[in-house]
Amino acid sequence: MLSKIEHDLQQYLFVRSNIVNILYDAAIAEKFIRKPSNNRCPSMYQVLETYYDKKDWGYHVEPKLKLRGTPKQMQNYDTALDLLLMIETDITDDAILMRKIFWMRANRSKWTSIGKYFGINRTTVKRMYETVLDKLSNKVIVSSIDIIIKKFS
Repeated sequence: MLSKIEHDLQQYLFVRSNIVNILYDAAIAEKFIRKPSNNRCPSMYQVLETYYDKKDWGYHVEPKLKLRGTPKQMQNYDTALDLLLMIETDITDDAILMRKIFWMRANRSKWTSIGKYFGINRTTVKRMYETVLDKLSNKVIVSSIDIIIKKFS
């Protein structure tokens, strides 16, 4: 039988690792979301996607493989947006900066490149990220246990 401290620690680590996994999965799902485009305007890269067959008249466009996000990925995308919006001024002083750092880290950017982008040392960025991730995990645990069971199962 686990003690109360061990149970709380396991729950905290479970939520923390799932927050990171959900953000990563949402970053992947974002690549599958269709971008807005104007079909009446020709793309400058459309010439590279066409081919010419000597048996046919004119150029033809090859059908491209369309990748779509799975329902689980789209659900994680929605959950990730909710998690990022939970980063508020009660967790950190500059919530917008931390949301950007979390999203860049979800896209698997290196700590050095994130630090250079914001003009901060990489160790400082990592420490800020870890601190806010700890506070966010605690906020998720304290706010509602039912949501944790639904979203992190």
